[in-house]
Amino acid sequence: MTKKTPLPSSDIDHTASIAPQVYDYLRSRIVDNRLPPGARISEAPLASKLKISRTPLRVALQQLATEGLITTRPQVGSIVAEFDNAQLHEAVLIRGALEVAVVQRLAESKADLTSLESIMAVQERAAQLDDYATFFVQDEAFHAELARLADMPRAWKITHSIKGHVDRQRYTMMACIPKRSQRAFEEHLKIIKEIRSGSPSGAASAMRDHVNSVLELDLQGHGKDLPETDGQING
Repeated sequence: MTKKTPLPSSDIDHTASIAPQVYDYLRSRIVDNRLPPGARISEAPLASKLKISRTPLRVALQQLATEGLITTRPQVGSIVAEFDNAQLHEAVLIRGALEVAVVQRLAESKADLTSLESIMAVQERAAQLDDYATFFVQDEAFHAELARLADMPRAWKITHSIKGHVDRQRYTMMACIPKRSQRAFEEHLKIIKEIRSGSPSGAASAMRDHVNSVLELDLQGHGKDLPETDGQING
């Protein structure tokens, strides 16, 4: 039975910077379709729900607009963007180039990948349960840690900033295709194997195949099997 673990909660830590938290909160809900394409994001009720002022909310909305995940319409406000095939393909191309460079560097130095073990352990368990939401979070952690180990953390920051539509596609694949998380887990194992073997070309090929796999789902059918939602932010 497929299980789903909620992505980030609505709890805001008021001792930390608020805008990045609001950004993460909204982005996760766009990615997992709790805020579907066309859903309106109303500032006043959302600010009240999160117990924040509108200033950090508007900062978060601006960042999401820059990343193509929302659009702003006169007299309407912020609307969750429709799926964008062009942005998806562009982001896959950019992400592939950056992440291939990361694993090539790691393979060249046969980097110590011990820090990935705990991430992979959680991934394995999530894949076995087909818990795609938990796997998705750990997938992000895996790629971020590869960039950190390669001493290329900005490569991941850039990747994250342009891959909003990729993440929507990835999440749909994991939600709609049985055992898709297991396949992604096995792809991660192959990437690790190629890095440890000291093969830059092998690591590059494994990563390229992994990143490009998101294009296998026909965008025209994107989201058709996801649970329907009214677009309200309920959690």
